[in-house]
Parts: sequence; C-alpha cells; structure tokens
Amino acid sequence: MSKRLLLLFVAVCMAASAQQTDRLRDARYGNPDNWLTYDGDNTGQRYSRLDQINRGNVKRLVPAWAYQFVKLPLRSEATPLVRDGVMYVTVGGEQAYALDARTGRELWAFHHSIAEAPKTVKAGEKRQPSASGADWNRGFALSGDRLFFTTTDCKLTALDSRNGSVVWSMDVRSPEPCYGSTGAPLIVNNLVLVGQRGGDLRIRGHLNAYDMETGKLVWKRFTVPAPGEKGSETWPATQTWKEGGAATWTTGTYDPEQNLMYWPTGNPGPDDYDGSNRKGDNLYSDSVLAVRPEDGSIRWHFQFTPHDVWDWDANETPVLVDAEWQGRSRKLLLQANRNSIFYVLDRVTGAFLLAHPFATQTWAKSFTESGRPVLQPNVIPTHKGTRVCPDVHGGTNWQSPSYNPKTGLLYVVARDSCGFYFPTGFSIDSGSQTPRHFLRAIDIQSGKTRWEIPILGTSEILHAGTLTTAGGLVFFSSREGQFMAADAETGEMLWHFNTGGTIRASAMTYRVGGVQYIAITTKAAVFAFALMDQGTN
Repeated sequence: MSKRLLLLFVAVCMAASAQQTDRLRDARYGNPDNWLTYDGDNTGQRYSRLDQINRGNVKRLVPAWAYQFVKLPLRSEATPLVRDGVMYVTVGGEQAYALDARTGRELWAFHHSIAEAPKTVKAGEKRQPSASGADWNRGFALSGDRLFFTTTDCKLTALDSRNGSVVWSMDVRSPEPCYGSTGAPLIVNNLVLVGQRGGDLRIRGHLNAYDMETGKLVWKRFTVPAPGEKGSETWPATQTWKEGGAATWTTGTYDPEQNLMYWPTGNPGPDDYDGSNRKGDNLYSDSVLAVRPEDGSIRWHFQFTPHDVWDWDANETPVLVDAEWQGRSRKLLLQANRNSIFYVLDRVTGAFLLAHPFATQTWAKSFTESGRPVLQPNVIPTHKGTRVCPDVHGGTNWQSPSYNPKTGLLYVVARDSCGFYFPTGFSIDSGSQTPRHFLRAIDIQSGKTRWEIPILGTSEILHAGTLTTAGGLVFFSSREGQFMAADAETGEMLWHFNTGGTIRASAMTYRVGGVQYIAITTKAAVFAFALMDQGTN
C-alpha cells in the first residue's frame, strides 16, 4: 500500500470513529432516535430521552410488528441495535439479522456454521473444554459500516452492516480453550473490547482489545496478576493464580472525559466455595477495574467481595452518572452487586462513597471507610452447610439495570433468596426463604429502596433487565414472557403484554419516521411496540 493510500485509509478510519462518537453523544444529549450500543450509549444508564410514549398514554401501547427467528437458540439474550431505521440483532451465537425497524421486514440474514455444537450442561455441572463455547451472546457492537459480535466457536466476527457479509473473523481463544465470550463487545476509539467467560472452569481471566479494521490483537489485560505483579500478594505462593478466574463476561462502560473503561470481573477460582488453597483477597476477582483503553493498564480498582467463597461476582453493569453528591457535583459509578449490596464510587479516583443492601443479605455486618466488608460470624461454607443470603444466584445478576436522571433512581431486578453453602457446592433454601423477584427503585443518594414491584412467576433466576425513559416509564419483564411498564417515579403498574416466550434480555427504544418504538427480544422473536394507530404498516 502506498503512503498516500495508507494515509487515506487512516483518515477514513478516524472519520468513522469520530462519526460514531458523535452519534453516541447525540444519543446521550441530543437526538435519541438511535440505540447504538448494548446499553444505548457507553454510560450503562439504559436511559432514553424519547418521551412520545409516556406514563399518560402507555396503555395504548400495542405490537407494531414481530419477527420470528428461523432457528430457536438455547438462549436469546441480545439487545437489538438500531441506526437510521435499521435494526441489527444477534440470535444465540450463530445467527444475526438486519430488519427494517418500522416493519420488521428482513433485510439480510447471517448464519454461522460451527464444527462442533456446544454440549448441554446439567444444573450443578461444569462445562468441560471443547471446540465450542457458550451458545448465546448479548448482541452487536456497531461502528461505521461494521458490526462486531462473538460466535459460538469463539470467533470475533466483523460483518458489513449493509449486507451481512463477513469482513474478518478472528479466533479469540488462543492459547486458552474455547469457553465463549457472551457479552456484547464495546467499541472505544479504534478498538473492539471483548471479555470472556469460564471463571468457574480453571481459567485466568482476561480482557482483550482488537483492532477494529484488521481484527488483530492489540493488547490483553489479565485480571489475575502473575507473581511479582501488583496484586499478586493477594494470592498464595503457588500456581493457583493460573486458574484464578476473575472472568470478564459482561460488557463494560466508558467515560471519554476520563479516558477510562470500567470493566467488572467474576469470582475467583479454581474452587468456588473452598478458599483454603487460595488464601488472600484474590485480586482482581469480584472487582471493577478502571482501565486505560490504549494499553489495558489499570488506573484503579475496587473489590466488592474479597476472597469470595460464595460464587458471587461483580459482573453487573458499572453505571456512570454525573450527579450532585453531598452538596457538590461528582462523577459517580453505581453498581447493584450480586452480593446484594448497592455501591456508589467516585469513578475518577475509585474512592468508596456508599454501600447499602438492596436485597436480602446476611453476610456483611458493616463496611470500613475504604468499603471493605466486615463479615458476619459463621458465614464461611462448611461441610454441614452454612446458610447465607443471598444464594449463589445473588441479589441480582448480569441483567441490566437502568438509571433515570429525572428521578435519581436506579432500577434493578432484585432477588431475595438464601442458600446453603458447602466447600463442594451449594443448595438453594427453598423452604424457609422461597426465592422472590422484584423490580426495585434505588435512591442513589441513600441506597434505600424507594418502591418495589413483585415480579410473579417461577422462582428460577430472572435475567431480564430494565429500560427507563424520559416519558417517566420503566420497562421490565418476567421470565415467562410478561413484558411490563411502570411509572418510574411511583412504581404504579401501567401496562403489560404477554409475549408468549421466555425473556432473558433487556428492552430498548428508538424512533423512526417520527414514531417511537419499544423493542424486546424473546427466545422466539423480536417484538416492537408503538402507540395504537402509529407504527403500523
């Protein structure tokens, strides 16, 4: 390639990156018609400025169209993206579609073939290394004319958004076995950021950055330090760190002003409930890492559950909020953690500001000034079984929360539950404490629950998240397929629709042709809703 062509190529790449940055800025501050990332923008707020659908008219919300998937995946957890009237959605780890966002008409389809289908894993069993990873993912990342997602067989794939053709495909497992990358990628500048799962499967967690144009690996940040590295003193002087877990299987957030990504990590290994062979805090498990995108270096970290022996993790969305805090403006990071504690941190420095329970918990007595939990007595797993709340599924899980700046509330799908923990495993206490799910609105200034709505149905873990809008609404779902809307200020139930299929995803919203739509993915289809007499063709 000549120098002139090379300079032109770089200029085009920079222009595409700048255009994407401008669009994300519009989504947050100006034109909110598009939904460009897994969470709408890079803050993780899942808040839309659209208000055509609001608390006064949401009862008139009806299906505008539905698109049924050709092949049903094991799980469908993706949030669709929409740009300029076109919807892009992944289905499991093998299918992807572009749809007309007004009608649901298919524009193109992508089907990926794999050599070995993923093996079904029974409850309580661990997936063993194979040629295939997790058979689901949570959606696309989008930049310029390229869509990025991970396939079942651990390939980071770039598609041309105009026709669905493969631009490049890069194997992300080498040299590790293929355990899968289930989170939607995150685009920062010219990089595609991809985490990986497998924290319970004797891996050493890491976050990878790939060149958006070529797919080449730019850097890899391990989340368990090797001997001699900062944090290695929190692991024993053995080879345990090589199987230390701290997987990065959800999507991080990004603050361009601080030039920091905030990425959560999973539980430590190699044994989830028996910490005797990994004495210490086990950094950087159960943490949020503030990472420089240019090289993967860690500016600061905060560990929520040191030396986790309950298989909790911190793979819940780090939500970035600018708000008044104790009389002055502050840049905050919010997280409702799986350990049932809601946290507020300063996202510039990592300083601890607040911790308050949002779901049933019996493990933490208090917190030090630095935010370290002080344990209650008799909460470590024993061979007789130790009853602790929450159970292994946590006070919440990876399902997306949402934050509404008008109400100052964080909306979280919470779970009240307890379990018995053993060094070799766990069992859920379904007798004295039957697991129950709630939509809870958390006041970020105090951590207290302002209001709650019981989510009826099965006691199985609920993975459907939330969406909130300037129309004064919060959308949420049940596992069985009930899609619902409530008043974001008061918690009054306003609307519901039975989709007829399992929901394990979070809703999104967009506007095209002057009409606002609300969309949700079920196991079998994508549904788009609009106000009655609008959005129908």
